[in-house]
Amino acid sequence: MKYHRPLTTLALGLAGALFCVTSASADCTGFKWPLDTEVKWLKVGDDLAIKSGAELPAAPTKAIALTLQPAKSATMPVAPGVKPQAVGNDTFSGWFTIPAGLKPGLYQVSLSTNGWIDLAQGGTLLPSKGFSGQQKCDVIHKSVRFVVPGAGPVSVQVSGAPSEVVRVTLSRAK
Repeated sequence: MKYHRPLTTLALGLAGALFCVTSASADCTGFKWPLDTEVKWLKVGDDLAIKSGAELPAAPTKAIALTLQPAKSATMPVAPGVKPQAVGNDTFSGWFTIPAGLKPGLYQVSLSTNGWIDLAQGGTLLPSKGFSGQQKCDVIHKSVRFVVPGAGPVSVQVSGAPSEVVRVTLSRAK
């Protein structure tokens, strides 16, 4: 009987440690702006799977699983805003376009992993209006906001991602 107590204590301790690790990795609070919709889209797992260079008929209403190309051979609609030397040889880059454009306004692009995010329109990069990141969130690593000034095609570009497939969300800011 005296052996059950240490095993029970050990089991409870391990369960508690696992709970803490699981809770910390799923902690998607502390961003500078609300990302509840994006977290929900990414947790559902019904991503729209597309390859780099794809065209979407409209702004997505769920997460996108974007298949990228090796960064050093990827071509983008507009030169990325990140310095070329900052993009590693073993990383991936790519993009997708919404030819119909977006309504003017503030948008946020969120990424499930590391990577540089750009939004381009009319052959130029749109300046970012803010960045928020959260290492503890296991579904969104970073989110960047951009103002879309007017009508016209919009391209979302991802550079220097560590994996060939990244999950991206694009939504109007709240």
